Amino acid sequence: MKLRVCGTTYEGQVVDLRSHPVAGGDVATAVRGARPLPVVDAASPGPVYNYCGRIHPAMGLRTETALAVAARSRGHGTAHDDAIVELREQLADLERAEPTLPRAREPVDDATVADLRERVAATRGRLEARETLGAETEAVEQRLTETAGTLAERETERTAARQSRRQRRERAREYRDRQAECRRLADRLANRRRDARRELLDRVADDYAAALDTVPGLPSDESPEDPFDAPPVPAGLAILRLARTDAPVVVETDRFRSPAAAADWLDAPVVRC
Repeated sequence: MKLRVCGTTYEGQVVDLRSHPVAGGDVATAVRGARPLPVVDAASPGPVYNYCGRIHPAMGLRTETALAVAARSRGHGTAHDDAIVELREQLADLERAEPTLPRAREPVDDATVADLRERVAATRGRLEARETLGAETEAVEQRLTETAGTLAERETERTAARQSRRQRRERAREYRDRQAECRRLADRLANRRRDARRELLDRVADDYAAALDTVPGLPSDESPEDPFDAPPVPAGLAILRLARTDAPVVVETDRFRSPAAAADWLDAPVVRC
């Protein structure tokens, strides 16, 4: 790795920054590429880095999840992986399908249409009567044309409004069904992931316990009967020892006699802060 801090460039597997006013959290964030300073040129961090890429006294740790991720970094797979991929793809397809609702239309009252029909019928009756009498019909014909046109418009609007309401109800029902399917797939995916995590933990549990036993400076009160109950710092170190970690690990603990000793024990680049 290559790291530039306060105008000085460091290069190698081990960098000791304890003499510089640089926060370990800033270094870890820079390693992940989420901040420009300090400048870090190193291998990109893998998923395990999100859990224990920075070891410090106040850290928290989801030990089982982090250990399962470490197992995958070593190439371990499970019988559930294909199902997980398939479920993720199905869920992504459903989540991408955004609902599109037709434009809501102003409803046309049935009474309005009925009134227009009566007016058309009455006007047509007057027109026929005047034709029978041989009277002038131009004005009545014009009123009939206008009223019939208005009726046709209102009937078209009413039909369109009804279709719009029906389509919106159908789309809403489809959306609810899709949401229910998303929840069902999400539950299945969560169950598969839990099954995969258990399988991964079974594969590396003994290696993790052995690594935990060799964590330097581990006092007796930090050696629980169940290795998964270990405090975050020793648990994180043991997980890093198991994982394949090419990105620089930020170490803020005095458990190692030197930064070089930490790098040797972790088999990873180390930035001591």
